Amino acid sequence: MTLAEVVVAMAITGLAVGGIVTGYIYSTTSAEKAGYHLVANARAMERIEEVRSAQWVTTGSTNLVDYLVATNFPSKVVTNDLSGSGAGVVTATLNTYITQVSTNPPLKRIRVDCIWKFKGVETITNTIETLRAPDQ
Repeated sequence: MTLAEVVVAMAITGLAVGGIVTGYIYSTTSAEKAGYHLVANARAMERIEEVRSAQWVTTGSTNLVDYLVATNFPSKVVTNDLSGSGAGVVTATLNTYITQVSTNPPLKRIRVDCIWKFKGVETITNTIETLRAPDQ
């Protein structure tokens, strides 16, 4: 073996190891990001269920109630704990939007945005929307 062959072999080995390490870092970062997406979706879905449980009665001559308004659900800061152990905690803001879609039949659109930052740099928004009719 000559010195040139050894240098070329070391260069090829270095490139291969560098590629493997880079691929590993990319895959772990992607898995972590996917986990945070799932947590953000779960938090947004919790808020959707909270809003859907608000009383909204439009039938009958008395006891007409409409608690399904955006002012009853202000922005809320939540903790997205990926591991459940306190490590990897990311704070997120839940914004709730409620709009009237139609009056006959009565129908409202509920939209929840869960806004969070990945590694303090990339701002990500998970959005869930649903429609709701009044209580029957």
